[in-house]
Amino acid sequence: MESKVLLIDDDHMTNYLHKRVISNASLSSSIIVSTNGKEGIEELLKIEDAHFDNIKSKVIVFLDINMPVMDGWTFLEVFKEIKNKLNFEIKIFVLSSSINPDDKARAEKNSFVTKYINKPLNQESISYLKSYF
Repeated sequence: MESKVLLIDDDHMTNYLHKRVISNASLSSSIIVSTNGKEGIEELLKIEDAHFDNIKSKVIVFLDINMPVMDGWTFLEVFKEIKNKLNFEIKIFVLSSSINPDDKARAEKNSFVTKYINKPLNQESISYLKSYF
């Protein structure tokens, strides 16, 4: 099964770090970076457009909450509207530095969110998350 990772975060240094962690963990050789939720939705639709029936795909999304243009919460609302257009497996992990317990609770209540993770992503959290893949 082909696996892609979509990082949705507006912080370029965080994306650089997370790409290295994901690569070092051999989670995926295909890492796509979007700097806001709108770009993330567009990337999911591009993956669908390039999707062939003979290739089984899984997309792992690491989603920040606080971003310009479209934040993580709005991304999840739009995702709900387009989900049925996507013919591949998707796991969404909210990856945030928010210290607000309401953010964690809100993410965990969302049926599209697999898990809430505190930034930064590291080898320990990747090892833990592999059980979800």
